[in-house]
Amino acid sequence: MIGSIFALLSATSFAANKIFIRRAVLKIPDASLGVLISVPMAVPLFFLILVFSGQLHTLMSFSWRGYVWMALAGIVHFIVGRSLNYKCTQLVGANIGNILSRSDIPVSVIFGVSFLNEPLSWPLATGVVFILVGIILAGMNTQMLQNAYGELSGVPLMGYVYGVGCGLAWGTSPIFVKLGLEGSGSSVAGAFVSFLAASVVLGLTLLNRKRRTAFTHMGGRTSGLFFLAGLFSCAANLFRYIALGFAPASVVTPLVSIQPVFGLIFAFLFNRKLEIFSRPVVIGTVAVVIGTLMII
Repeated sequence: MIGSIFALLSATSFAANKIFIRRAVLKIPDASLGVLISVPMAVPLFFLILVFSGQLHTLMSFSWRGYVWMALAGIVHFIVGRSLNYKCTQLVGANIGNILSRSDIPVSVIFGVSFLNEPLSWPLATGVVFILVGIILAGMNTQMLQNAYGELSGVPLMGYVYGVGCGLAWGTSPIFVKLGLEGSGSSVAGAFVSFLAASVVLGLTLLNRKRRTAFTHMGGRTSGLFFLAGLFSCAANLFRYIALGFAPASVVTPLVSIQPVFGLIFAFLFNRKLEIFSRPVVIGTVAVVIGTLMII
């Protein structure tokens, strides 16, 4: 019961994260600047998890290849994937962005079957079909909800490019994680290495004067929104690890995976004028959740 509660807290925290991201990305030209705030926040969180769970020693259990794979996973997932996700959310909103980013699941399935010799079952294939249907429905919006910013007048092509690109990055990174965790059983240590590597690379990008200037001139309110988004993301990951400590993954993972539904509800309650609530979006969200649960 406790594990299920924390799993639901994780799902709702992920959904709340999207609320703040949507508001933040509308205030700056380059939405990817937000990762400079939200990604490094996770480094101290996962370090504390390692300390208090008695797993700090597992940081030394990776081979040099393991460190490379986990670092690559962090760069692809947290820099490339999250940057594209922010750009997608900026263009089409969190509701459609949630659907498009789920293209990571078909990508992971294809890569897993093709390169890792993972078995392909009927539930797996059917789940992928449901997700693809949801992604297609996301673009079938004949009417958009009016909003104060005038941003949502259609589903621009670049919104799809960013969303599917995000899914491609998020679908590829688990392959790197699996390769990195070979010979080491500590996924928490692996996550710490990934976040740390991504944070180091993000720090190096600030050597670019133009990017550094854009970041330092980000408004306080915008920075605060990205900070809150990062805080909820960190909380969601923390709750997920706590849930896994009380309940099996077969219980926790499906509960966390329904976060798009919570995202739709939260968006209606708090970002109603900034999001799309057409019938295809609602049906597409449900289709993506069903497909995800079938694959799990």
